[in-house]
Amino acid sequence: MKSDAEIAAERLNWRWRLLFALARWLARRPYRSQMRIAHGLSGPMSLLAGKRGAIVAANIGLCFPELNAGQQSQLVWRNLRSTAVSVFETTMAWFAPRSVTADIVDVEGLEHLQQALAAGKGALCLFSHFTMIELGGRLLSEALGRPMHQMVRRNNDAAVEAIIDGARRQFCERTLEKKNLGDLLRSLREGHPVGYAPDQNFNLHMAFVPFFGQPAATLTMTSRIARLSRAPVLCCWISRKPDGFGYRLRIDPPLTQFPGADPVSDTARIIALLEAEVRKVPEQYLWAHRRFKTRPDGSALAYDAELLKPRHR
Repeated sequence: MKSDAEIAAERLNWRWRLLFALARWLARRPYRSQMRIAHGLSGPMSLLAGKRGAIVAANIGLCFPELNAGQQSQLVWRNLRSTAVSVFETTMAWFAPRSVTADIVDVEGLEHLQQALAAGKGALCLFSHFTMIELGGRLLSEALGRPMHQMVRRNNDAAVEAIIDGARRQFCERTLEKKNLGDLLRSLREGHPVGYAPDQNFNLHMAFVPFFGQPAATLTMTSRIARLSRAPVLCCWISRKPDGFGYRLRIDPPLTQFPGADPVSDTARIIALLEAEVRKVPEQYLWAHRRFKTRPDGSALAYDAELLKPRHR
């Protein structure tokens, strides 16, 4: 009997078949070989950024006003290259054999997560949108020795989503739809580690909290999830090493006195922690995301009308 992924592959058009075939082939290469190709192609790929490049420039301009125009342009370029490299890191997360990802990450604080899980209430692992977020989930699963459960955004194309979901399940036991709070709580109550990214701009359950001095529409659900599940909440930070080869993964101790009395204050606390980490490696954050798409009433738009048009995926 054919697997769901095999059935989905038969429904893909030739472009997607070619892309996935290339991704699988590349993901089997040794890690350093993959990264040399990624770094080599990141410059040319960045030149094709188009609208994404304009979004990065707008975000950098808003968040780093202390930089002059030349410094902002340099940061934009470095971020575009980092984002291009992340394409290769994502396919590595999905398709690489374990031999490729072995020994490419230095892990600090794993004992915090192990101790949290030992209490039997699961653990909410906060993974923010650094460019290598997908690979970070896999590397944490492998370091922990057990698969994560992961909140994800589904692809609109069902055939493409089936391929991606099948690939994720190599290291992720269960993928959870981003708005399905019930499934997330169920995973926590069953004692699983759940990966969750709180730094998103949705039109529900959100509040404006400061991020680099800008009011950022941010999910307040982290506080509610912690209250309903009573699961510990731990921040997990992933970054590339300075030479571009290998990673550092740090798991902080569970947040204390969390959740508090006010979900908005809880959310602002998490985003302040994120900002501190982004400032260490600003080129590695996903600035291509329209982080400031939603603005408080009366505030100037962060992006021009063309950049605010809905994207079709």
